[in-house]
Amino acid sequence: MIDAVQSLLGWAEREPQRPLLIAGGRTYSYADVVRQAVAVAAHLHEAGLERGQRVAMLLEEYDSFFVSMYAIWLAGGVAVPLNTSLPAGDIEWLIGKAQPTFLLVPASSVKMPAGAAQVAAATPASPVPARLVVDLPEAPSPSPAFSPVRADETAMVMFTSGTTGVPKGVRQTLAGISANAGHVAVALGLTAEDRIFINTPPYFTSGICHFLTLLAAGGSTVGRAGFFFGQSLLDEMEAMGCTGFGGAPAHLVRVVEPLEEARPTGSLRFWVSSGDHLPPRVIERTLAVLPGVALFNMYGLTEVSGRLCVLPPAELARREGSVGRPIHDMTVTVRQPDLSPAAAGEVGEIYVGGPLVMQGYLDEPEITARTLTAHGLRTGDFGRQDQDGYLWIEGRQDDIFKRGGEKVSTVHIQQGLMSLGMFRDAAVLSVEDEILGRVPVAFVVPAGSEPFKGTQVLKQLKSVLPATHLPSRVVALEAIPRTGSGKAIQAQLLAALEER
Repeated sequence: MIDAVQSLLGWAEREPQRPLLIAGGRTYSYADVVRQAVAVAAHLHEAGLERGQRVAMLLEEYDSFFVSMYAIWLAGGVAVPLNTSLPAGDIEWLIGKAQPTFLLVPASSVKMPAGAAQVAAATPASPVPARLVVDLPEAPSPSPAFSPVRADETAMVMFTSGTTGVPKGVRQTLAGISANAGHVAVALGLTAEDRIFINTPPYFTSGICHFLTLLAAGGSTVGRAGFFFGQSLLDEMEAMGCTGFGGAPAHLVRVVEPLEEARPTGSLRFWVSSGDHLPPRVIERTLAVLPGVALFNMYGLTEVSGRLCVLPPAELARREGSVGRPIHDMTVTVRQPDLSPAAAGEVGEIYVGGPLVMQGYLDEPEITARTLTAHGLRTGDFGRQDQDGYLWIEGRQDDIFKRGGEKVSTVHIQQGLMSLGMFRDAAVLSVEDEILGRVPVAFVVPAGSEPFKGTQVLKQLKSVLPATHLPSRVVALEAIPRTGSGKAIQAQLLAALEER
């Protein structure tokens, strides 16, 4: 398979004017992105970047981010995306952990960590200089002096979200990143005429994966910041001529719930949902109000360069709640605590094998050794498979707990809450209890303006959940705090609970 660098260069040579990225009010062709990436790569070389050195990116604009990512690869470096929405202290911690040689920042950055080595990032429209104001020339083609990162070399260090622990730097090869994008492009049936809309920040695994997946097929990406809601999201995609959307379940919920009847979908032909559980009720609603749109449910891990399992639209009804089967060359097994394979339908820990598995965690040999086992990558996620290998996610280790000796799944409770039709969004956590050990607490976003009673919710839940799964409390919020990739932020939910 052609790697992501050669894929970009190849498309730029064959069809230089083909659109690749629409962002910041501009459309960038494949040739535009190559030309600007070369200029930034040349600047990094002039600044002294050596092969294999890490370059951190504190960038949130889609054009600057993706151009700089390719510039680092062209220069033989390792890209380290940083979450710009984090507090300054957390960003400094990540930079300290990554130990980059250079830090790419926008000229207007206000989160500049003190004492960090700095090289200002170039925007595609106007390459920005290094710390001193120096114009960068636009090179027409890659310089012969460039030696891009090779397929078997580390190309990126992607930090995990840290929603359930301290972030870890996942070391990924260019081959792994490229193959993941290529396999997903095949699974989606993408062509060069496809254009995907992404509303998640570019520094998240999902944003990077969507961009590279469309690039692998010769397609294009529209990147827009800010969380779009319902009708406005559909209108925006239609105006931009998008054929697909990639985002979190929350995006889909906020689109389909307000629609009272089926809507003409124009050029939109597919929707990719990943990052968290997609409730069956939302799937049914989507099929009803967005006819003709193929809905793909996916499950992924940063440790495999993005997507891992895909459930095709044809299996949505027959495999309700499943995230599908692994993509090409990858394997998934479910194992019991003694590491024996779980029987079909039995819940166990998910292990992953195949060429897309990460090289390891940055400077974490002990954690890497515990994670990369003889049975494959130990994910920390729990699930079950049917006889055909389709996977259902039950949650992470903390999502499955014992309440008075009975096993409880927060994912099942969340599914039950969303099935009632009373809420736009929901999340469930387990908290300590003096008598029962741990009990579930539900956080919900009401669908209407009318107040609800917790007793009413519990009464309705009794018809869809066993007594052991009934929440001890139901807390109403204006919105569930989530990361850009759609995962509920547990610390903020617990803080909201303490305030009650």
